[in-house]
Amino acid sequence: MADSFAKMATVTASTKRVPAIGEDGTRGVATTSIASLACTPLDPVDPELKETLRLETAHTVLETYVDGSIDIVIGDILVVGSTEYLIRAAEDWTYRSSKYLHLILEALKR
Repeated sequence: MADSFAKMATVTASTKRVPAIGEDGTRGVATTSIASLACTPLDPVDPELKETLRLETAHTVLETYVDGSIDIVIGDILVVGSTEYLIRAAEDWTYRSSKYLHLILEALKR
């Protein structure tokens, strides 16, 4: 991770992944996929980006950045503290020749 990005990635998070649908048509409970990772603080998404991505939701949509070599996919859950966020988009992002993932998140209401 580039030094400048490491200074910005001040939030510790983890991820969960929901298993595939089984032969009986049921899906298991999400389990920890990545135990600890650093990300930038979660910020509200610009309304124009939310519209561009066609994220029609009444929930707050947030964004963060993580190291690009981490295995995170759409549908994973980012956990920060005790709050879970559904990953709605995960796109490659290059900053100063380093690769990162730009994550778009939606707060999960339980």
